[in-house]
Amino acid sequence: MPISWSSLGELEVADTWQTFPVDATSDTFRITTTITDIAGWESLRIRSGAYIRFTYSDLLSTKSAKFYIPVSEDATLYELPMPKELREEGYLLRSVSCRLASRWVGKIDFSNGFAKWDLKIEELM
Repeated sequence: MPISWSSLGELEVADTWQTFPVDATSDTFRITTTITDIAGWESLRIRSGAYIRFTYSDLLSTKSAKFYIPVSEDATLYELPMPKELREEGYLLRSVSCRLASRWVGKIDFSNGFAKWDLKIEELM
């Protein structure tokens, strides 16, 4: 049986938390990073990985710890399971958000200070 992936979306990683347009139900993710600003990436602009985090659909909208995602030439698989206690309570959906993972976030201007890149996330079906 072939492996099937479903896209949760693709965003330009920025200095604020952004939520992907599709909620996740899987524990296995394929993340692809694409540099969209080659000149900026090869200049003095800050090159930063990203954090992703989950917001669960429980009554408190609980947020997960942050997971660091480096910029990579290859798609990378991540196993990021739903907490067992939430799954046992019947919470199966969670939204995924991302933002730059730099200590300079909020200290310098995003548009001129950071090299730009996109993060695409897919979940295993």
